[in-house]
Amino acid sequence: MKPCKGINKAKGHGCGGDNLIVRYGLCTICYPWWLLNTPEGKVVLKKSQIKGKKEVAKKRKAKTQKMREGIETKRDLEKKLQPIINAIVREIDKDKGCVSCRNGWDAPFTSQKHAGHRLSVGSNPHLRFNLYNIYQQCQKCNSFKGGEPRDYDQGLEDHYGTDALNKAKRLTLLWKDVRWTKEDLRTVIPIARQILKEMKEGAVYSREEVNLRLAVYVK
Repeated sequence: MKPCKGINKAKGHGCGGDNLIVRYGLCTICYPWWLLNTPEGKVVLKKSQIKGKKEVAKKRKAKTQKMREGIETKRDLEKKLQPIINAIVREIDKDKGCVSCRNGWDAPFTSQKHAGHRLSVGSNPHLRFNLYNIYQQCQKCNSFKGGEPRDYDQGLEDHYGTDALNKAKRLTLLWKDVRWTKEDLRTVIPIARQILKEMKEGAVYSREEVNLRLAVYVK
C-alpha cells in the first residue's frame, strides 16, 4: 500500500490515496483509467496488446508444431529432407552439365536441372541421401529416360573422375545396414537447411563435407 501518484510515464496522474500500486505509481483504480484515457497510456496499452498477441501466436505455433511432429511419419520426414538434399547437390554441381548427357542446358527438355540418383530410391532407399549417389542431371535424362544408368556411369567418370565412380559403386555394400529413425531425420533436416543456406550465400562444400555434417553416412 503506497500513495497513488503517477511517476515516470504516468507522471501527474493518480488519486493520491493509499492503495495497492499496479504500475507507474498508479493504483488498481487509476491505472486502467490512465491506460484508456491518456495518450501515454494508450501507447503502453497498444504495446502490451501487441506483445500479448505475439505471445499467443508463439504458443499456438509451438503447440501446432508439437502436434505436427506427433503425426508426421518417417516417410513424411524423408520427403521433407529429400528436396533439401537435391538442392545441395545442384549447388555443388552448378558449374557442371548433366551427368548423363552432353546436350547442354539450352537444348529442348534439358533446361530443368534435377538431382538424379544413380541407384534409385525405390531399389536402394538406404542410399537416398548419400551425395555420392546423387549428381546433377537434366529433366530429360532423369524423368523420361529412367536415369540413363549406362550413360550416368560414363558421365560420372568423365565429369567427376574414376574415384567418384568407384565410390558410387561401393555404396551398396558399404552402407547396406544404414538405418535412420524419425528422431534422426528431425535432427538432420535443420542441419541440411543450414548447409543449403550457407551454400546459397557463397560457401563451397564437397560431397564428403556435406555427408560428414549430415552424419547419416558416418562410421
